[in-house]
Amino acid sequence: MARDSLLDTPDLVTKSASDFYDQHFVNLMNFSVGEMVFENHKHFLESTGRVLSTGGKNPREVFPKHFSRLDHLREHIDYTEPARLESGVSRAVDNFLSYISDILTQAIISRPDLLKSQEQVTMEEVLGHDSIEEFVQWAAERHINQLSFKGLEELARYVEKRLGLSIHSSADDWQTLKSAVAVRNLIVHRRAVIDDRFLRVIKDANLSKGDKFQVPPRMLADTLDCTMRVVYDFDGRIAEKFSVPRLRSEDQEWYPRVRTKKRVSLEKIDSPAQ
Repeated sequence: MARDSLLDTPDLVTKSASDFYDQHFVNLMNFSVGEMVFENHKHFLESTGRVLSTGGKNPREVFPKHFSRLDHLREHIDYTEPARLESGVSRAVDNFLSYISDILTQAIISRPDLLKSQEQVTMEEVLGHDSIEEFVQWAAERHINQLSFKGLEELARYVEKRLGLSIHSSADDWQTLKSAVAVRNLIVHRRAVIDDRFLRVIKDANLSKGDKFQVPPRMLADTLDCTMRVVYDFDGRIAEKFSVPRLRSEDQEWYPRVRTKKRVSLEKIDSPAQ
């Protein structure tokens, strides 16, 4: 069954976390919607077939053409599962990295002294803004954008050195994040074809250079679970330390989806289709 952290949200969230949760629940639905539609349609045909059956017929004999189309749909869902797993992991990682960039920008805007560095800006760049507040926001966004291109490890070092915080509170979560980022990069830049760089990060003797990496269903579940847990923890710590404004979760547009998700089975995310 789905684990609590896949759906668990705090009562108060920063704007950055709110945007993360919004995308997170869309990602969950995007991956599971095909399976949900299939199971609902199958249940309808089976229930109706049993009601209408005569002479001991099973539902497939009552609706042979419909069940034939259902079988083709099952084949399509199974065939596209590897691509959906790739998309799911990539989207989960992108959503998490966007959150980190956004919350660091919010923290710097709340505490402009965090921008102190040896970076230089031109007079044109300074005068291109109508106020010091507007300039600070521009500078914060530029600083974090440049930093984010250097990767997760560089972001983590910046957060620890400049903000005095650790992005993660668990070594296992950090390893899960690093593995997921490596897989995401391989999918995006190499069409999931294993290269030397990937092998250095994912130390698995069963993987070979040149083979296509198959994303295990468990990896998607672990990545979604882990990112939710890390954001839940980190958002509260950074908001409190740097006085980042927070919003009530129940006032956000995505909040009703949390209630809906708790009524939907997410077993598909934890195990492959049979």
